[in-house]
Amino acid sequence: MKKDISMKSWITIVILGVLSAYAIRFNTSPEIYTGLVFALVGVLFVGFYAEDKILGGILGALVVGGGLLIRKFMPIIPTNKNPEKLAALMEKYNAYKDFLAKYFVLIILVAFVIGFIGGAIGKAIEEDRKLNKKFSTYRLTYLAIFVALSVVINTARIGSISFGGFPIILSGYFLGPVNGFIVGGVADIVGFIIRPSSTGSFNPLFALTSALTGLIPVLVTRLLKEEYPKYSFIKVLIGVFIGQMITSVIMVPFFRVILYGGNTFAYFAGKAFVKQIVSIPVYAFLVVAIAEKVGANLSFKKIRSTKTEQ
Repeated sequence: MKKDISMKSWITIVILGVLSAYAIRFNTSPEIYTGLVFALVGVLFVGFYAEDKILGGILGALVVGGGLLIRKFMPIIPTNKNPEKLAALMEKYNAYKDFLAKYFVLIILVAFVIGFIGGAIGKAIEEDRKLNKKFSTYRLTYLAIFVALSVVINTARIGSISFGGFPIILSGYFLGPVNGFIVGGVADIVGFIIRPSSTGSFNPLFALTSALTGLIPVLVTRLLKEEYPKYSFIKVLIGVFIGQMITSVIMVPFFRVILYGGNTFAYFAGKAFVKQIVSIPVYAFLVVAIAEKVGANLSFKKIRSTKTEQ
């Protein structure tokens, strides 16, 4: 665990942590879940300033867990002079209260994962800074290629069926986890501009899950001692499975229920799981097959972000 965190970083972590914890307590209209969303985004930055995966995850869980306890013992009850508006707001308030109670453990788990990822990103960027790495034309070109592939494939989807996540996953395996994270985030933003969601509004939480799609699988596969271009199907399958379970099956349905409602987390997670059971082995097979073919002729070492990615 990282020990040499600067005093300035600790002060920033404490301020962000307190603000994020208290955000869960407040009720805002029309989106009463905004406080929780703000807290989860705050947790990402808490992990980022911690510059350590485990510490970031622990801090994330503590911040959100503390926020949930503050809301339980120090709630802010909605008020409004208009009886109809107050009734509508109280209905949302009670639904939010029930949601927090029902998914308490899941919310803490999501906060840990987000803090963990924030720590990984912060550590990688700090190593990047120490190595004085730049966004070279070579690196930007490949990032743009993978972003374009993801946007094109996702835009050309049939109904809810899309394989737009595959280029993002592939970019992580080829370019490294940090670059995969960048590709995923940018691809989501560009994709929204080209083809807005049915809600008509952009939300950074979904950009985060898209970014994590390019980060988590390759990190897991790397922990299993696999490096580009020599990937085995089983280890890539494990990496993609864990990545897609965290992002597509847990985080996306969770954020969807928070932001838009419409059904339960179990319903959306179940539908996503069925889709991923088909997509995951296909993604893993394609990653291994393409890496085997491309790896013999093309090296991406020049654009790896950190020493561990070289």
